[in-house]
Amino acid sequence: MTSGVLMPEEQARKVILDNVVPIGHEVVPLDRAHGRILSEDLAAKRTQPPFPASLMDGYAVRQADIATIPCTLPLAGVSRAGVPFGNDLQAGTAVRIFTGAVVPPGADTIIIQENTDLTNDDEITITAGSEIGRFIRPIGLDFNVGDILLKQHEQLLPQRLALAASMNYASLPVFKRPKVAVISTGDELVHPGEQLSDG
Repeated sequence: MTSGVLMPEEQARKVILDNVVPIGHEVVPLDRAHGRILSEDLAAKRTQPPFPASLMDGYAVRQADIATIPCTLPLAGVSRAGVPFGNDLQAGTAVRIFTGAVVPPGADTIIIQENTDLTNDDEITITAGSEIGRFIRPIGLDFNVGDILLKQHEQLLPQRLALAASMNYASLPVFKRPKVAVISTGDELVHPGEQLSDG
């Protein structure tokens, strides 16, 4: 207040902010970072996905082997999420594959299980084809090592914490929390629980 006139809000805000200095930062575990503010940019520590991954349950094949539909192919093995087939796909064979699993080297097409008939435990009959690359998530589709995905001053809300986890961060750099005191003055104020007088 100057000369009996209230200071405009924007001017008062500027006076306050011009005198604010950062109070430093600290590193906290991921599970304790909710609501905190990032103190620096974060770059991905890994590539996601780190391998070509199947989007669907079905069979990994070579497009050249399904030129004629229907066709029957022997099953060479299985690729599960976390347990890849482990070998190259050989010509004229198929690999049973599940969502999220590694697409074997050599395979370029996923046939969804709805378009197949399991002839027996050793072979599969493909009843409808698919385009090359369809239902395959390529390496780095989401992000690559070094990509800046979270920015300084962003608040760590649940979706950003999930992203940080997928970027392979177990702890995060955040600004320290300020200690705030609220000072109330005036003879019209009393403590909670005290008897109120008139007025």
